[in-house]
Amino acid sequence: MSTSRVLAGALLAAVGCLPVLAHAGAGANMNACVYLPTAPITPIKVDFTAGGSVDHCMHKTGNDASMTVTSAGVTCASVGYVEGKSSSSGGDTCATDKSIWVLSYKVHDTGYSGSTQSDWSHPIFSSNHIKLEQSTRGTSVCSNQNLCTSTSQQWDSGTQGPLYIIFQPQSTSTAEASR
Repeated sequence: MSTSRVLAGALLAAVGCLPVLAHAGAGANMNACVYLPTAPITPIKVDFTAGGSVDHCMHKTGNDASMTVTSAGVTCASVGYVEGKSSSSGGDTCATDKSIWVLSYKVHDTGYSGSTQSDWSHPIFSSNHIKLEQSTRGTSVCSNQNLCTSTSQQWDSGTQGPLYIIFQPQSTSTAEASR
């Protein structure tokens, strides 16, 4: 077999794989967290819901999780792998639409609850991006489990975070807590 045929075959095989690879968007191992400035008197249970009705152009939306908080500071639970979709298929318009993912929380036996709607992107030949668009007051996205004030993060292409979305139940007003 000639060298040109071998190269042509290899090129066709590589090009044939491109549509599969093109579907990948920004993705990260996600952690859902709450921050309490003081330890609760009794342990509190927090439920997280990964994904929601407004999710759009997402390959993976993670998993729901629950945790018990017994101390002050940041406490987290993994909600799994989350990944945006950055190309179109099956008639969708994900190549040009935003990838939107929702994460919400509820603290048992209290009026505290909240959510964030995040925009995920992976520009061609660039890093991955997440930006919190609509969030309960005090919500941040951090590159580690330490409380930060950031509402956006970037991480290297080809890596999967981890990232931490941190809610602050006690920073919401009574009206926000009852929503």
